[in-house]
Amino acid sequence: MSAAAESAAPAGSLLEVQDVQAYYGLAHVLQGVSLTVRPGELVALLGRNGAGKTTTVKSIMGLVSVRGGHIRCAGRDFVGLPTESVAQFGIGYVPEDRRMFPGLTVRENFRLAALGSRLPKAEQQAAQRRALDVFPLLEPHLDRDASRLSGGQQQMVAVGRALICGQKLLLVDEVTQGLAPNIASDMGRTLRRVADGGLGVLLVEQNSQMALELADRVYVLDQGVVVHSGDARELRADPTWMEQYLQL
Repeated sequence: MSAAAESAAPAGSLLEVQDVQAYYGLAHVLQGVSLTVRPGELVALLGRNGAGKTTTVKSIMGLVSVRGGHIRCAGRDFVGLPTESVAQFGIGYVPEDRRMFPGLTVRENFRLAALGSRLPKAEQQAAQRRALDVFPLLEPHLDRDASRLSGGQQQMVAVGRALICGQKLLLVDEVTQGLAPNIASDMGRTLRRVADGGLGVLLVEQNSQMALELADRVYVLDQGVVVHSGDARELRADPTWMEQYLQL
């Protein structure tokens, strides 16, 4: 499906990004990006390096200057709001560099995420428990310095923190980067289960084959423009588009 074919947001959309124009200084990076994510859906955002994928998720989180368009979660437009306010819409963010806080334990990382979520105190403990239910392998490491864990364990912490804040939507940037193939596959399956549990997931991923296996729908960016989108199963059956848009 071409980008133009998806001009209207599907009924029941959780996240609606509409004609977003984003800038780094004077550089016009996103030039009219539109996409949607529904509850219980995993949507992959693909493209070459520098296509604008990370800028898209940063724009949603209020980390990049958006000078046009709309970004809505559950119908509420939050363009121009600070990042902490965006998170309070129930949006969790997993940055590509994990951002472990040196000297803080896994437990403290989760506690900080719960405090930042602005959830009622009665719900904060339950949110931390849900993160550990998703990543039970972290249980023995709760009192270890998270920055000293293995790469795979650090990524579990990063996704777990985002799940504590992300009661509605999860934005995940390059979650498998630097991970061994078996650990990357496990993380991918975990994100698929998270989506099946009712959250919306927007996944930026360089491993396009894995993303296509996980995703319900796919958007492809090229030079800040959505150039291709469609059902992941249909795109898997027609790999010719990958040669055009994803070859480095």
